[in-house]
Amino acid sequence: MELESRKVQKLGYSSLGVSLPKAWAESNGILPGSVVNLSIEDDGTLRVRVGPFEEYPSAAEATIDADDWTGPETLTRLITGDYIVGCNTIKVRSRDELSPAQLQEIHEAVRGLTGLTIVNQGPRFVTIENFVEPTRFPIDGLLRRLHYLTSRMEKLALGVLAGEAVGRIEEVARMEVEVDRLYWLVVRQLLLAAQNRTVAAKIGVTEPRHLLGNRVASVTLENIGDLWEELATEIGPLLRSGRPPSREFAKTVTGLKARLEKIIELTMTSFFASDLEKANEALDLQSTLVRDLHQLAASIGNDNRESKRSSSSNALSLVLRPIEHVSKYYGTIAQVTINRVLETPLRPRPAGREAAAPIEAAE
Repeated sequence: MELESRKVQKLGYSSLGVSLPKAWAESNGILPGSVVNLSIEDDGTLRVRVGPFEEYPSAAEATIDADDWTGPETLTRLITGDYIVGCNTIKVRSRDELSPAQLQEIHEAVRGLTGLTIVNQGPRFVTIENFVEPTRFPIDGLLRRLHYLTSRMEKLALGVLAGEAVGRIEEVARMEVEVDRLYWLVVRQLLLAAQNRTVAAKIGVTEPRHLLGNRVASVTLENIGDLWEELATEIGPLLRSGRPPSREFAKTVTGLKARLEKIIELTMTSFFASDLEKANEALDLQSTLVRDLHQLAASIGNDNRESKRSSSSNALSLVLRPIEHVSKYYGTIAQVTINRVLETPLRPRPAGREAAAPIEAAE
């Protein structure tokens, strides 16, 4: 980035003016009488844009040659990628007929992405259109919905094992599908916000530095949803065996569940409210929980070496790993929150407490 200093000059009775750099004007075709647009950014800078003002970027199109991509799930990845980078029209073509497997993959990919609809289809092509209006989906609301779904998945997966939840464990998989759909929509919204400040303002992204933090939070919540789905899949056979877990197992899971939910509550409350104290408390609790999980895992390992391993020990070993990973994921979100609070140097901090060192320096 080249910086130049220009002297502000008085033009006429009350106007002020600054000359444009000659090289920049020539490279952008700026001539006397050309129209440029000026926009004031959130940080007070002035942006000069060439050409007429457009509230939204022009609708992008993408064409996918199905003959060049034959790997498993490749079409799904390409359609998803075109969707999140902002393409409103996606065309899948083939020189020969699209196979039944390819058509099925295309239809499943469309069903997994918010706003996409197949508007035209023939033996050799499928045309997909996106009808999502970006400003209908504020980022804050989407992230809150992601948090709600992943929290419900936790309450169901661990609640069933603790003997608290009422419902079928298979519901966790259904919710994970919605989590994935929401995640891709969040990513699309964030990329559109990065490209167009008007869109960013209308979906609630008033601080450009928060784009990265929101992306981290969304992918973290999506990973958390994956972990709960994996746990539900692994414990499904145990629940269907007709042998309920022991009371000792249920009591252990109940205690771990309560501690994890406290971390979740503190983390997400601090994230949405930019609360430094709650974020720091969440990190303290997360560190203690991970330490205790390691001790519990070691005791299970000792039982195994002494041939005392029971069905409850097997089930508990399945639970410890996702709880540890989930707690660490929420620790990441808490660290993002701390960074956001510290971005404002003059913000008062709680007396007598030291915040955990932020690691997401790029945000």
